[in-house]
Amino acid sequence: MKILLYFDWMGSRKEVKGWATKIMKACEETGVEYVGLYGTMNQKWHYTAMFDATSYDEFLKMAWKVPRPQNMTHYIHELLIDIRV
Repeated sequence: MKILLYFDWMGSRKEVKGWATKIMKACEETGVEYVGLYGTMNQKWHYTAMFDATSYDEFLKMAWKVPRPQNMTHYIHELLIDIRV
């Protein structure tokens, strides 16, 4: 499953890079694939982080390793579930 994390960031690019580094480490520890951090064309969100996980529970185990920084004012997750037809 692909997981998109849309979020707003009220801080510097250096700070968001520091957060991404922590997320990458947590992904390595839990087996979640960190696909990358993207700028979004959607005016609602500043960034989108993309992950690949076998389950949402696996993703949550990774996410709990990195507390949400104060600079991340709000966020949502979108789950994209593989449909085999």
